[in-house]
Amino acid sequence: MKTQPVIIVGAGLSGLSIAYELQKKGIPYQLLESAPQVGGVIKSFHINGYELDAGPNSIGATPETMAFIEELGLQDALMEATAASKNRFLVRNDQLHAVSPHPLKILRSKYVSGGAKWRLFTERFRKARKDGGEESVSSFVNRRFGHEIGEYLFEPVLSGIYAGNPDNLSIQEVLPMLPRWEKEYGSVTAGLMKNMKAMGGRKIVAFKGGNIVLAERLLSLLTGPVHLNSTITGITKGATDYIVQYEENGHTAMLNADRIIFTTPAYITGAAIATLDAPLAAELNNIHYPHMGVLHLGFGAEALSKVPAGFGFLVPHAAKKHFLGAICNSAIFPSRAPEGKALFTIFTGGARKEHLFEQLGAEKLQKEIISEFMSLLGLETLPELQHFSEWKRAIPQLNVGHVQIRQHIKAFEQRNTGIQLAGSYVTAVAVPAIIQAAKGIADKM
Repeated sequence: MKTQPVIIVGAGLSGLSIAYELQKKGIPYQLLESAPQVGGVIKSFHINGYELDAGPNSIGATPETMAFIEELGLQDALMEATAASKNRFLVRNDQLHAVSPHPLKILRSKYVSGGAKWRLFTERFRKARKDGGEESVSSFVNRRFGHEIGEYLFEPVLSGIYAGNPDNLSIQEVLPMLPRWEKEYGSVTAGLMKNMKAMGGRKIVAFKGGNIVLAERLLSLLTGPVHLNSTITGITKGATDYIVQYEENGHTAMLNADRIIFTTPAYITGAAIATLDAPLAAELNNIHYPHMGVLHLGFGAEALSKVPAGFGFLVPHAAKKHFLGAICNSAIFPSRAPEGKALFTIFTGGARKEHLFEQLGAEKLQKEIISEFMSLLGLETLPELQHFSEWKRAIPQLNVGHVQIRQHIKAFEQRNTGIQLAGSYVTAVAVPAIIQAAKGIADKM
């Protein structure tokens, strides 16, 4: 009997990586992608000598990720971040403060008040929570460290990763080691000190020409069919397999498959599986993907002396700015900007600021951001490059209740053997995690 191909829905980095791993094992597949190009959230632009990434700007160089990149033959296309990338900053009172995750360095910092430092220092003496229920980041951090540490340390960091609201984000989902340390050591700071070496910062890399290079290389290595402009319109469960109906360039087509892997956002996957499990589909549709914007600014020589010597800086919500933070691209990857010029990637929107798009409109929002950004760094000459990318539905919010959604997904997969949900709301949002998850999925096949 002829083996039916595995249907992979979505040709972002996750779908491309899964197809590549299946191909290595000799497992036939077909990729369905609704967009006219592959890559998903990875978008790269080249404008007047500047290299811009509107999606992931850098990649954590885990051993597994570096081995994967070498396997793809992309090692010569890699750029390693400068030593300055280890430096991170947070904004308070319109000033940039160098901040380290090490508790002792925070105690010596001027960034937080004496009262907040005392709460941090005495955290180890607080009783651990006995019940193991899901808890929001704000609830957990306020309980262990107090409001100021939550507002000025945890909130901007999580905003930089998830663009989320700590009042809603699940601590078990976004920072699972913290409740684990509380349970194991009775203290988060004790757990951090014991695991500090294992959590040491890894190198950061990116690709010459933009990070779309990774997706393009994967596509070039695939020998199986890749259907672009193809949207799933329904799935029917047959006696022994599934019938996948989809629209490709306006024409209806169907495929039979024993296995279907969804790497698409939750709301797209939810619509596709609605006939199989309406309650789960509703839960997936309700996972929030906030509106976000990515503003690239290129400055002339005047900015070089004002660029923070670091990866970038994050802005707490309490600072009342119109943006979440900025990456100093030319400080960590100098070739991203023409010689003698500076490039920044600035993020706005997210769960706590997406209302700004409706309130101000994209054009006025950009003006507000540029004004605040230039004032913060002491810049007087307007940027020579301004490029704005909008994501109407950006990063999935792993809010309280997501643990239960995971349980429902697992039960759905057990009832519908052969279907697997593998979007970023299931695996993770970081590139190394996506690559590692793809290998695990292929191994299960």
